[in-house]
Amino acid sequence: MSERRLEAVVIGPGKAGILKVVIGRGRGEFVVDVPSEKLEPSLRLPNSHFVAVVEGRELVRVEAAGRIWLTIQDEIRSVLNTDWDPIGVVAGGINHEYDMYIGRIYSLLLSGASEQAIAEHLRSVEVDRMGLTGASLDQLFKVAAKLLKLQLPRLQRP
Repeated sequence: MSERRLEAVVIGPGKAGILKVVIGRGRGEFVVDVPSEKLEPSLRLPNSHFVAVVEGRELVRVEAAGRIWLTIQDEIRSVLNTDWDPIGVVAGGINHEYDMYIGRIYSLLLSGASEQAIAEHLRSVEVDRMGLTGASLDQLFKVAAKLLKLQLPRLQRP
């Protein structure tokens, strides 16, 4: 399972030493119990907002560059959902399906990867991870070109 970064807000205390946190937004949001020591003291109050790094439905850590990462994630997600969507789930209203691939795509963009390298990565995801036959390389080059045109902020490590 891959890490995802999602908006989070503390909604209140739970059992002793536990905080109730809403992670995500809209239809994909969920509530989890988080040990208070996983959050710095300034985030332990109700209505404290932060960006959670999650695997599945478990909070792994708080993202230090939270708001910046959400901007990066939203920009890349938009291209993936609009121009890629190899399994056609976005039309069905599922817009976070490809979030697990955003970190690697961002790393490729930061490293100065070529259009071809990004297209080959997308094809690899389609074939090796999704079990599909893969879109045409011409289509994947178009997606890669759009990704390369994004003006994304730079982070040290996605």
